[in-house]
Amino acid sequence: MAKLVPAWISTKTEGAALGLVRNNLIRGGAVHLADRAIWEFLKRTDNPPGMKRDEWLTMRGLLYSFDRSLRKGNISKRAARHFIEFAHKRMRAKNPNGEAFKERYGDSPPGFLVISPSRTCNLHCKGCYDGTEEAPSILPFSTFDRILNEASDLWGMSFVVISGGEPFMYRSDGKGLLDMVEAHPELYFLVYTNGTQIDRETAERMGELGNITPAISVEGKVKTTEDRRGEGIFGKVMNAFENLRAAGVPFGLSMTATRYNCDELLSDEVVKFYFEEQGAMYGWIFQYMPIGKNYDLSLMVTPQQRLDLQRRMWHVIEEKKVFLMDFWNSGTATHGCLAAGRKAGYFYITWNGDVTPCVFVPYAGANIHEIYKNGGTIMDLMEVDFFKGIRNWQYSYGYKTKPAQTKNLIMPCPHRDHIDFLLPLIKEHKARPINQEAAQALTDPKYYEGLHSYDEACAAVLDPVWKKEYLDGALTGNEAQRLQATDKRMEEEECLKK
Repeated sequence: MAKLVPAWISTKTEGAALGLVRNNLIRGGAVHLADRAIWEFLKRTDNPPGMKRDEWLTMRGLLYSFDRSLRKGNISKRAARHFIEFAHKRMRAKNPNGEAFKERYGDSPPGFLVISPSRTCNLHCKGCYDGTEEAPSILPFSTFDRILNEASDLWGMSFVVISGGEPFMYRSDGKGLLDMVEAHPELYFLVYTNGTQIDRETAERMGELGNITPAISVEGKVKTTEDRRGEGIFGKVMNAFENLRAAGVPFGLSMTATRYNCDELLSDEVVKFYFEEQGAMYGWIFQYMPIGKNYDLSLMVTPQQRLDLQRRMWHVIEEKKVFLMDFWNSGTATHGCLAAGRKAGYFYITWNGDVTPCVFVPYAGANIHEIYKNGGTIMDLMEVDFFKGIRNWQYSYGYKTKPAQTKNLIMPCPHRDHIDFLLPLIKEHKARPINQEAAQALTDPKYYEGLHSYDEACAAVLDPVWKKEYLDGALTGNEAQRLQATDKRMEEEECLKK
């Protein structure tokens, strides 16, 4: 979404931006102006009208969430400086490394990598996506470091996402995850974690580094979280929150939506508790994908629940001004699927070096150890036919298409939403299953039939919504009214603060 930022915002110096951090009154006015500027800019883009709204709401949610966390004192000056430096890098119009990539491939490089450096974990959550109970593997520290150096040097990458296993249990050559974070101050790290390893000492070191934010897994309320993650885990998460607030480390949530908790996830009670009382700055919602350990199609949200969750999510984002993303329902804000190295998208690299198009597509098109052994670099990932096939599908489905040709981006996922496309592609390019469950799914007729039926049922519910609310322009006549109402609310809030 960096390309959506107006030029006058993206050219602000980091020093000037830091000045805004220190003054709540001045920063509040700047946030207000940035909100308006983003909306005015988006109205002029050639995107379906509903997508313009969703992109605006997402970006303003991040603006206000950051501002709110600063007002509450939950972010230290050091952490705020690193976040602003990261945002500045992401928003700047040109990056020399990115420009060289664009000349070679005709488009900008991937925006980030997701890396799971270790399978080691202290929990045994139901339906964990990483699958098999085979012996844990680790990505050597030197290889991990090389990947990040190449991504920074060859792609101009400034953002990396760490998953697992439990990332804070990673150890290689006597070093851990925070040693890697310290070795790369030019990068900003988002870490998906169960939170149990974030004691006071770990939180304090994260605060000293400043270029890291943890997204901690919760499933809703206490009982729902512990039903999936284990007895006593909720209390450990609360301890992590407390330690992070004390150290001034911005943190957020990672939530898995299933058929059984999706109504609870964004309830008034849950939103108030995590975002207002606990101080979470953001939240990521991952609708359950039937992959990994004991995969179960019956755990997926139903088509109607999926629509209800979509409605509720955008309501919370608009009314509460929080940064929330659901990589299925937020496909309208990201221009669809982010997999396979698409511009602003990513590749996923596992603990044993396998490279897949997405965390939720457990089929490898390459292995980083093999690439390095053959004298290659991460640039070689762009030449993998399996990944090219997915990018070609993205371009035809809804990425960079004209509004009238843009297909339903509420259903952006080639795996869960379009299995009839992905399964033949996996077989054509002999993409390798990364665990025994992924191999089983390929030959399981019930798996294919279940996803095929699910896709059809979702399309029946969501296609009319896409057409009416995103393509038909129903929102365009209300843009001025919506913006005026927003302006009025902002002014009232500023008066109350004064």
